[in-house]
Amino acid sequence: MATLQIETPPAVEAITLTDAKNFLRVEITDDDVLIGYLITAAREACEAFTSRSFVNKGYIQCLDSFPYYTDTVVSQMAYPPSYYAMPRYSTTLWNYSQMIKLFVSPLVTVNRITYLSDKDQQFHDLVPAPNLWYPQTSYTASPAQTVTDNNGNVQVCISPGKSGIDPPVWNKTVGGITTEASGVQWQNQGPVATSFGGEGGNQFGPFIFDNQSEPPRIFPGPPGVMWPSVLYAENAVQIHYTAGYGSDGTNVPGVFKIAMLQLIANWYENREAAMSGGFRQIPNQVQMLLWSKRVYDMQPTRG
Repeated sequence: MATLQIETPPAVEAITLTDAKNFLRVEITDDDVLIGYLITAAREACEAFTSRSFVNKGYIQCLDSFPYYTDTVVSQMAYPPSYYAMPRYSTTLWNYSQMIKLFVSPLVTVNRITYLSDKDQQFHDLVPAPNLWYPQTSYTASPAQTVTDNNGNVQVCISPGKSGIDPPVWNKTVGGITTEASGVQWQNQGPVATSFGGEGGNQFGPFIFDNQSEPPRIFPGPPGVMWPSVLYAENAVQIHYTAGYGSDGTNVPGVFKIAMLQLIANWYENREAAMSGGFRQIPNQVQMLLWSKRVYDMQPTRG
């Protein structure tokens, strides 16, 4: 069973009280508290309909276990049958059987994955390894940004600038300096974790996240690595991640803001009880705005 909770609420709303009152053409302050409630309710309704987070929020998505690779022959002979009866995300292909899909888009980052190890019956944290070096990207030294090179080492930026069009020849020596033609300098910090962080004592846990896809995805990494075994218990895997269009609401797409404003206006003008009329669903004109941005799982996993 998978669950989702908001761990860190948004710092601001997607639209301001002033914008909402201007749309409603309300000049008095008597209804400010009510309109504030309507703003929050409209955001929550639109987010739920689209499976998106408008303003950055911290989420915790809990699973009872990591996905595991299923071999069809082994599955047929396994006991008890229910345990190997093709659980959610399970296929005979390694990459998709190990994949975890997140419930909310757009993904900003996966902060950590906490899991209950069956080895010592305690929780451990996995934190993501740095992303691969990327061409024509501005990197900073304060705060210091890190990348993973093609040798499996972590490189930290010590001289900022914009990366070149091709990756440099990385210095393999721990502490060694790599200088790009563009002037960006990197210092070798040693290898990325090759075993799971909490149990192996490494700095990074071997998993990678895909924030380009919708819904977002997480895989163990590098390819071929399996998730660690966990204790058979409820919520043994807890994924902490951030999703949204930024922390201040300015980058929320306009279609969402208009949909919210229309919902607010509808609720402000029609205050009948929900059971007394046709106000049980999002109005059609609002749905029309939201449908184009609704997150679809184009390749649903088993579940």
